[in-house]
Amino acid sequence: MSIQPPDASALALDAGSRHAVTGVLTPELGMQPYYDWLLETLHLLNESSCGALRVVADDASVTTVRVTPGRASISDVPLTVAAQTLDLASHNNDTAYVWLEDDSGSALIAAGADADGWPVSAHIKLAEVTLAAGVITSILDRRFETLFRI
Repeated sequence: MSIQPPDASALALDAGSRHAVTGVLTPELGMQPYYDWLLETLHLLNESSCGALRVVADDASVTTVRVTPGRASISDVPLTVAAQTLDLASHNNDTAYVWLEDDSGSALIAAGADADGWPVSAHIKLAEVTLAAGVITSILDRRFETLFRI
């Protein structure tokens, strides 16, 4: 499914607010004639490359995260990642590391305890998810560390 721009009613709801992930400010209504075009463009940017492989809290439960779809390459193996969820309840009162790894040519989203560290095999860091008292309390995005690694 391709990313679609929002309709006029969704644009009106976003007016004057910030995108939850990128912090991009959506201009107030009435800044015509470029207003609709600008909002559609911002929406597409927020939901495309900026949103690929993002780890966010999911509505399924208070300990579940959702990883948005995207593409990546690990050790020159191109991988396509479908949207999926992970239940991190086993990491309660701890921090879970969430990463992408190559599983014989297929994308695998995995998680482990911070005490064990990141895997030693080739991987892409996605997030650190902290859970306390049975709920997710914070998600630290780690995707850009891979992007800017020298």
